[in-house]
Amino acid sequence: MKKLLQSLFVLMFIAFTAMAQDRTITGTVTSQDDKLPIPGVTVKVKGTQSGTVTDSNGKYSVSVPSGSTTLEFTYIGYVIKDQAISASNILNVALVTDSKTLTDVVVVGYGQQSKALTTQSTATVNSNSFKNMPIQTPQQALQGQAAGVNMVNSSGVLGSEAQITIRGGSSLSAGGRPLYVVDGVPLNSNGADYTQTQGASSGLNPLLNISPNDIESMTVLKDASAVAIYGSRGSNGVILITTKRGASGKTRINADYQNGFSSPTSLEKMMNADQFRQFRSDYIRANNGTVPTYPTTSYDWLDAVVKTGKINTANISAAGGDEKTQFFIGGTYGDESSYTLGNDLKRLSGRLNLTHKLSDKINFGLNYSLSRVDMNRIGAENSTSAPLTAAYLQIPYVTPYGPDGQFQSTGFVGNVVAMEATGINKNFSNRSVGNAFAEWQIIDGLKFKTDFGIDNYSIDEKYRDADVITPGGYGYRTHNTDEKWLTTNTLNYNKTFGGKHTVGALLGYSFETATLTQILVEGSGFASDALPNIGSASTPITASELVYDWALESQFARLNYDYDKKYLLEGSFRRDGSSRFGPNKKYGNFYAVSGGWLISNEAFFNKDNKIVQNLKLTTSYGTAGNDNIGFNRYAGTFAGGSNYNGEAGLTPNIVRNPDLSWEETAQFDIGLSARFFNAISLQVNYYNKNTTGLLLDVPLPYTTGYDVRSQNVGELRNRGFEFSINSDNISTRDFTWKTSFNIAFNKNKVLSLPQNPDEDGRNFVQGNSVQRAITGYSKNSFYLIRYNGINPQTGNAEWLKKDGTVTTTPTSADRVIVGKGDPDFQGGITNTFTYKNFDLSAFFNFTYGNDVYLDGLTFTDNFSSASYNKSIKMLDYWKQPGDNAFAPALNSPTRTTYAQASTAQLRDGSYLRLKNLTFGYNLPKEFLQRTKIFSSARVYFLAQNIWTIKNKEFRGDPEISANGASNSIVGQSFFALPQAKSFTFGVNIGL
Repeated sequence: MKKLLQSLFVLMFIAFTAMAQDRTITGTVTSQDDKLPIPGVTVKVKGTQSGTVTDSNGKYSVSVPSGSTTLEFTYIGYVIKDQAISASNILNVALVTDSKTLTDVVVVGYGQQSKALTTQSTATVNSNSFKNMPIQTPQQALQGQAAGVNMVNSSGVLGSEAQITIRGGSSLSAGGRPLYVVDGVPLNSNGADYTQTQGASSGLNPLLNISPNDIESMTVLKDASAVAIYGSRGSNGVILITTKRGASGKTRINADYQNGFSSPTSLEKMMNADQFRQFRSDYIRANNGTVPTYPTTSYDWLDAVVKTGKINTANISAAGGDEKTQFFIGGTYGDESSYTLGNDLKRLSGRLNLTHKLSDKINFGLNYSLSRVDMNRIGAENSTSAPLTAAYLQIPYVTPYGPDGQFQSTGFVGNVVAMEATGINKNFSNRSVGNAFAEWQIIDGLKFKTDFGIDNYSIDEKYRDADVITPGGYGYRTHNTDEKWLTTNTLNYNKTFGGKHTVGALLGYSFETATLTQILVEGSGFASDALPNIGSASTPITASELVYDWALESQFARLNYDYDKKYLLEGSFRRDGSSRFGPNKKYGNFYAVSGGWLISNEAFFNKDNKIVQNLKLTTSYGTAGNDNIGFNRYAGTFAGGSNYNGEAGLTPNIVRNPDLSWEETAQFDIGLSARFFNAISLQVNYYNKNTTGLLLDVPLPYTTGYDVRSQNVGELRNRGFEFSINSDNISTRDFTWKTSFNIAFNKNKVLSLPQNPDEDGRNFVQGNSVQRAITGYSKNSFYLIRYNGINPQTGNAEWLKKDGTVTTTPTSADRVIVGKGDPDFQGGITNTFTYKNFDLSAFFNFTYGNDVYLDGLTFTDNFSSASYNKSIKMLDYWKQPGDNAFAPALNSPTRTTYAQASTAQLRDGSYLRLKNLTFGYNLPKEFLQRTKIFSSARVYFLAQNIWTIKNKEFRGDPEISANGASNSIVGQSFFALPQAKSFTFGVNIGL
């Protein structure tokens, strides 16, 4: 017995000693903000080399030597936390977000990365940047907010597409839009194919059905290391849209209501009826003509088509969940009418985002949105049936009503008042976008994700003219559907070895396919205006159905490595196979390599440095493509419906080219980022983008029977610098002042084009009659005769010949390069102030160095035509020697050529605009707590486009580009609707 007791004592002593020397502490690390677990947190026993990292569920287990009293928890983006070890072996910790570092998580292609450790060049716009703004579509939130992103509202027409270029346009004739990806689903974006010649000439906005209220953030992928993972569709940049999510905890309900009104920022002043009659009479007399008897009537067409616009939007959402299930559900209803006659938009949208944790290793999720848009459309701005265009051009003594008080036809310039009152011009669209996914944590650090997504878009357009507009009546009906489905499967691996080596890997496969169907029926000759449907037409005109299919198969991979959070390396590769291209070039390979050096983490860098923090240098090089050239351009196709000697026949349409492939853009980027004084964040980037194999239609000899053949030929370059600064200027308990500023410089140059020389031997590609791409110059160069003004002594209009000498009879051979549509630089600045419960924010955007061609001036500033009204500027015509007049003498021999296309219509498009001014008040928390109803409440006032500095010679709104989806035509307008000046009042409450 004694020996037994001795043995037991020895065993107990050994066990006690071992426990005293070493113990195991376990626990979970979460974020204090959203209570979610944080993977990858470094857990270190302070004062020792012992440590570990948390797994994908935020759990850790660490061996603690005897005498150690503290654990240190470190993770990028959070404040370092020292936690005392208690008697318990379970220690759970919540980390606090460090808002004063560059260590946020950013969304990248197929994943997320630490902002401090990423080598990619991205720009993120969070929902707080556009919260409570009455914006129609998400693109508007990008304007002036992201360096290198040039966003121009192409028109004030509701539903029109904005023009977005990222680091300069990378194409001439292929698609110029960036790729939009919503929660992993690349969107259909064939906006110009969804509508007939209605609304803005740029077509429908591809994001029209996406509610800005559902968006958590938008991340713009800019450099090669960011976009190469999207391969053949990345050369124009990628915009990743992440929608809102739920979180465990109390369900949070948020409701927002806005009501406001709008008016145009600028309108051209036109002659009234008396001025027009007098002007035409004087002109005819000066040219020895007989003055007719003009009607004595008068009508203000501008007053008839311009009204007060209305803004009315309501949004409600709920977010919450528990440890297993999180949800977000939201709905938005908007009812907006433009300041111009006939242009209204109603939108109803709903979203459900849901995630569920089936087990410790398996998660399921769903992101789904459904929307309905109902628009009253108007004629395209380059037609005389557009309300504002017609109001400018209509003779002011012509009235909408005849002697009998009924609507009358007004000829070529449409009676837009009658069109709105008697006709139908509607566009209905339904869109469902979403994906369902499952994630499986195979082993620690290795995750498999499968994702199935859809984008189903259907658009109905109905147009009907009454008998008074088109004798007998006329109408058409279109039904377009664009249905996509895709599947994406990825393996993600992330592991830290030895505390210093972190490896991340992505391997994926995706397949997507879509079918675009276009149906058009058209007819005329209706027995009664009461019969609205096309089936009632006595004369069918068109019955057409077109179907286009395409598919994309892709394999992709990415590898990341960082050593001790100092040295960063990333490589990515993607192989795409596209049905859009010829059998010899269906597959293409795209890649990127990048590296980074986090200098501030070096031993030689003083950790207590109070001047510079988070100093990082990055560089990258890689390739991406552009496949947006429409359908079947490589195939030898025929057009049907041709008449051959009374028999049905086919006409050759497109020349076969089995080698047709995508454009390829190679990009080099170098960037530097840092934070100064723990208050100022700076990011600087330089890039050089070269696009080769431009997709162009090359002219063919007429003997071939074809006009052109689509080929990969030509080269284009964009170079530039980007600067972003965010600063906390003042931060006290009651008062804060923050500033966000960005500016980007870009120079575009055409390096080579197919053989097509101009008068000076330079190859060019025609955009239109006034703009072209010319080798050695910008792809959006204006090519015009130079206007010299009115000679004060003779009263003649003068121009410059090609050699610079003055002439009154220029020819097309006198055209020279006179400007460009793309700016030298653009950007934005936001200042935000808070004082106790009050907040004030002012956002300015600006652009400099771009020109705008105002094509409408060739009509308003015109002597020859008696069919259109004139600008009041034409009343300032030359009368006697010494006059510094706007227009030539009424009998000048140059009067008939005065309105020809020249720099007389070209204006400096530079401007600085107070885009948004917001003032708000948050009800005190103490008051809200007493009510026991609301958790937050805010009332606010928002003004948009209220003040603009522009060139004094500019006529109208400089923020226009009437071809939103075009690369080859930028900065032109034919009476494009100016942006709306709006004032909105709103209230936001949280429960």
